[in-house]
Amino acid sequence: MKYFGLLTGLLWSLTGFAQVLHLNEALVEGLKNSPKLQMSESQLKETEWKKKESYSGFLPTLSASANYLLDKKYVLTDVIFANNLVSLEQVIPTTTVYLTAQWSIFDGFASSNRLWGAQSFEKSAQNDFDWNHFQTEREIAVLFYKALAAKELKIVSLQNFKAVQDHLKDVRLFKKVGVSTHFDVLRVEVQLSVAESEVLNATDNAEVAKGRLSEALGRQQDAAEVEGRLPKPEKSIVRAVENSDLSQRKDLQALRDKAEAFKYQENSSERYWVPRFSLFGQYQYYNNRNDDYDDWDQFRDAYQVGLNMTWNIFDGNISRARSKQSIEQRFQTEKSLYQAEIKAKRDFDMWKRKFLYFCSVFESRQNDVTKSEESVRLAREGQRVGARTNTDVLDAEAELFRARAGVVNAQIGAIEALANLELSTGQKLVEYR
Repeated sequence: MKYFGLLTGLLWSLTGFAQVLHLNEALVEGLKNSPKLQMSESQLKETEWKKKESYSGFLPTLSASANYLLDKKYVLTDVIFANNLVSLEQVIPTTTVYLTAQWSIFDGFASSNRLWGAQSFEKSAQNDFDWNHFQTEREIAVLFYKALAAKELKIVSLQNFKAVQDHLKDVRLFKKVGVSTHFDVLRVEVQLSVAESEVLNATDNAEVAKGRLSEALGRQQDAAEVEGRLPKPEKSIVRAVENSDLSQRKDLQALRDKAEAFKYQENSSERYWVPRFSLFGQYQYYNNRNDDYDDWDQFRDAYQVGLNMTWNIFDGNISRARSKQSIEQRFQTEKSLYQAEIKAKRDFDMWKRKFLYFCSVFESRQNDVTKSEESVRLAREGQRVGARTNTDVLDAEAELFRARAGVVNAQIGAIEALANLELSTGQKLVEYR
């Protein structure tokens, strides 16, 4: 009875009225709520604002300031007036308003390189976002199919448990009439114990797979029961796929753009030794007649316009250090790109072989299922006429359930291999909908 209660509870969990989750719904939700994708989108927006920041090197700046002196002591200047030494006070305005404008007209093309570098960083972030979108979609699809496969393996284990449970009832009845022995009963009881452990393990795997899927969807609670069918792997999907062109790998293109951005950044930093020229103008509105800040009749104005040159002769090696940092950053990015290209070629060969292997295993397991079904039919017919024993039927059914589990494992292995093959080439081989 305890086995029947366990089986009933598990079947109820499978056939309950909980809302189901389909693949297209999981993809929409996952792509919308994925923290990884949201972070990548935020990084893209950050680079867009950095590009806008780089425009500052070409635009004039305008600033305003105001001063009001709370207390003061005038500076005295000695002058000779009519053969007498006279000390004159230097009059400083109590209230002053400044309006200053400055426009850089030449900085050794440092601003141009900063702009080009910002544009390359933006392209890198865009490619990185596209790659994360592609990668996240594949990860969610694989996790969904893993959850679906775990659910189907759970069903297979339940069917096996139910079949062994029925055989135990039969063999106990046969023992009462003298057809079976105590050895047969003990053997089936051991198989039932193993089947029960497999059910518990399959149930645990199903919950773990569903939890991982929920995590990828950005949910704090587990997702609903998954619903769908595992796709049948076909070798024709990858026959025409070649690895000669990695231009569709957005992550590699992102690294290329980033290396280019660091090159522009390096060129910009190297311009620290170039004199810089700018136009400037300043307008002053001041009151040096009294200490009232609101006596507008006493205010005067003044202005100055000129050309400014700034030459950084020595700044404590700050500019040189920044230039060298950009050189090393570009070097690191180029080596990361080289390493990723080598890994992509090796991954392509490995996952293509694995996919073709799982396709062959899938075909073999399907044939095994057909043969096992016929074997079960023949064993039951033989048992009915007395040519086969209950043990023969039990062994045939166990082979059938193993073959069905093998089909599911081959399918999920092929799905995972295909997803990794897509990631190694950057090519979309199937539509996950």
